[in-house]
Amino acid sequence: MQVDQPIPDSDETWALGLEGGLHVSATIRPLSPIVDRFFEAYERAFVLPNEKEGIEGFRACLAMNAGNASSGPPSHCELIAVIEDEEGALLGGANFLATAIQPLPRHPSVAVALNYLFIDRAARGRGYSRLLLSVVAQLSARALGDRAGHPAIFIEQNDPLRMTEAEYYEDSERGGTDQVERLRLWQHLGALAVDFAYVQPALSADQAAEDALVYSVLGFSGRQMSARFLHDHLRSFFQISVLKGRDPTSDPTAAAQLRDLSVRADAGEMIALLDIGPALEKLSSGRAHWPQCNSIFALARGDCG
Repeated sequence: MQVDQPIPDSDETWALGLEGGLHVSATIRPLSPIVDRFFEAYERAFVLPNEKEGIEGFRACLAMNAGNASSGPPSHCELIAVIEDEEGALLGGANFLATAIQPLPRHPSVAVALNYLFIDRAARGRGYSRLLLSVVAQLSARALGDRAGHPAIFIEQNDPLRMTEAEYYEDSERGGTDQVERLRLWQHLGALAVDFAYVQPALSADQAAEDALVYSVLGFSGRQMSARFLHDHLRSFFQISVLKGRDPTSDPTAAAQLRDLSVRADAGEMIALLDIGPALEKLSSGRAHWPQCNSIFALARGDCG
């Protein structure tokens, strides 16, 4: 696939027909009806107050696509996509930001922040999460002029060991998937945990920063990532998807992480990518029997008391 023209305004450009009568509709436009369709289902899927984005926040992120492709392929593109069956029933959706990264040896040329991905509870167990991931990669390639190839796809996940009991059970009940099982499902899709003290800056003035998260990545064959790659990805993600255009160095939470990564990048450091499968096995017996540990990373490293 080769895209030589600037990103068009028509939603039809982003439509994809899939096998089995499935259909994907995606948009880069803030006022597209696809945004409303996505948001209605999104509201049912996400419950924790600091992880939720309002519809105006989504529109603000999409509005930053305007003018980004004035000369050649764009440097970034935010999209919203929904997947429906042949009868028009919504099966799931995704919101993601694709960013072109300066070339680094043995690293992808594009990083994707998969801000939200969900499958309707009634449609789970049919492989739609894996299908949506392939759609995210395909649309990212299209958005950035086929520079994506095989992008690195970053995701935020709840760290069960850092959630309160009330948060754990509320999110598990509302989402229909236990928190530990959710991590295990993503691990089966190929996710590795990024061994970095990641904190999501506040999405709005009415919300707080969120540190009870596991930051993971799909699309890396090795077990290390350049600190420069993570820095460049997070700078774009913070500025566009989180801060809606504000300079990330003006936000204390974002600035601290970017400073740390910049210093480590200048020193040529690499960030470890962890297989947390063995740690998840230690949580399989239920919350009442969990080891005393303050994070899944500490459990994976064997640092718990």
